[in-house]
Amino acid sequence: MTPLLQRRLILVVGKGGVGRSTVAASIAAATAREGRRTLLFEANAKDRFGAFFGCPDVGTEITKLRENLYSVNTTPAAALEEYGLMMLRFRSVYKLVFENRITEAFLKAIPGIEEYAVLGKAWYHTKESKRGTPVWDTLVFDMAASGHSLSMLRIPWSIVKTVPDGPLTRDAKEVRSLLLDPERTGVVMVTLAEDMPANEAIELTNDLQEHLKLGVTRLIVNQLY
Repeated sequence: MTPLLQRRLILVVGKGGVGRSTVAASIAAATAREGRRTLLFEANAKDRFGAFFGCPDVGTEITKLRENLYSVNTTPAAALEEYGLMMLRFRSVYKLVFENRITEAFLKAIPGIEEYAVLGKAWYHTKESKRGTPVWDTLVFDMAASGHSLSMLRIPWSIVKTVPDGPLTRDAKEVRSLLLDPERTGVVMVTLAEDMPANEAIELTNDLQEHLKLGVTRLIVNQLY
């Protein structure tokens, strides 16, 4: 597992109910024990990470779980607000631009904008730095169940293909470059030794490879004794 734990981004994927969150938490704890400052990332989830580590529930603010290990449970709205504030710098300007009916209607009309906001926040943290030093050595992303995670990961490709050149396209190209770099990104597939989860894991593996050229770095068959 050592080469995996040295990745900048670790995507944990699989069918719902296979223990994906438990595996993500275990991987994050392992990277933290290696001395890597780790962010355990989830989105729109009923938080389990706080309970796993004996801490209060994790919300949209980054929370410390233990030495070198932090977590955040973002939402599309929180991710969009954070992105808007980074771009516009002042909350008063953000409110003027983003918190009006025209902009809200426009954003809602963009397919996949909420999923892309979440993925973009994860990408931002992989490159976040202070005084030239990376804030995080590793981000472990506990992704949504199979179909939703594939849809989210496809969005940068769709933006590059359909949106005219500009800031959104530039960022989408960087996200795509990160996902396709096996030195920086690893994909962990979680399944059970049962027909339905195993078949879904095979299907998701094939879809990731066929549509996105993303290979699975590690397969974890959970709940084997």
